[in-house]
Amino acid sequence: MRETDLVFNLVWTGGVYRYLRYFVFSLLDQTECRYRFIANNCTPDSVREMQRFSAATDRVVETVVLDVDRMVPHGTALDPVFDTRDDGALFCFIDVDIKATRPFVADFLPLLDTYDVVTSGAEVWTDDNRLGPGELGAGGRHFYAHDGFVLGSPHFAIYRKEVVKETFERHGIRFHAGGRTEMSAEAWARVEELGQAYQAYDTAKVLNILLQADGHSLVHREHDALVHIGGLSHYLAPPQFDFANDVTTGEIEGEPLWTSYSGVELRAAIARFTARTLKDLVAGRPAPPVPAGLDEATAAKIELVRTEMVPMVAAAGPWLALTGE
Repeated sequence: MRETDLVFNLVWTGGVYRYLRYFVFSLLDQTECRYRFIANNCTPDSVREMQRFSAATDRVVETVVLDVDRMVPHGTALDPVFDTRDDGALFCFIDVDIKATRPFVADFLPLLDTYDVVTSGAEVWTDDNRLGPGELGAGGRHFYAHDGFVLGSPHFAIYRKEVVKETFERHGIRFHAGGRTEMSAEAWARVEELGQAYQAYDTAKVLNILLQADGHSLVHREHDALVHIGGLSHYLAPPQFDFANDVTTGEIEGEPLWTSYSGVELRAAIARFTARTLKDLVAGRPAPPVPAGLDEATAAKIELVRTEMVPMVAAAGPWLALTGE
């Protein structure tokens, strides 16, 4: 298996492309893989920019514009691509707010000799990726259950496609399966048998549980070349949702809804600062200083983000030049 055999799928939302493309430029710099852009209820300007860039380089195989009138969950965006595209033996995806600081794919490829699935991509904001006893949902950051069961990551994943297809067909699920109502009674019973029954699941968590139930293997490995912010899109282009009509109606200013939940204060602080930093750097302004009055741990994480963002944006010139910028 070679790096050039991998095609990573990237899901974009709203109007974030103008800012988060710098993360993807870092992936292009540090890998030999190819990428596919998936536009999930993106603005017309973002779609045009993605199409222009993908037309300018063979490293981006295409821009897929989903036929949706609202922003759909990450897994829902991946499902039609899995069904209609053939990238060979593997199906891969990575979040658009992950920066690569050096080559990393070659370190994951040997794991595919032993495992059917490899995941990675811990967020900067958390040091704990284990789901605690009594928690109701297996969120994106929960890579392990309280009993050590490997739930895997929805942020960076390499799957053997035949294993995914087999699990989908056997259990009647998809990447988007987010809860009991999206599973058959038989699939839910198997999840319960494994002790992994929760009220909600992030992208591919149910897939990861059931493929292991069928005897397939999954490993989660962190890599210090990957810097994942997490929650950043919400601060760059947060959607306003019209629940009465079930549609997204544009972008809002201010704090995203999820910041009202408990336990996400650090995630919000880091995402908020990163968004401001990106906007300043892209506009040609200096990066803002680390805010005063933070506790030592938070200040260290935000300083890390600032340190990573400045050279990332500065290095983007050759990629921007492809489309005349």
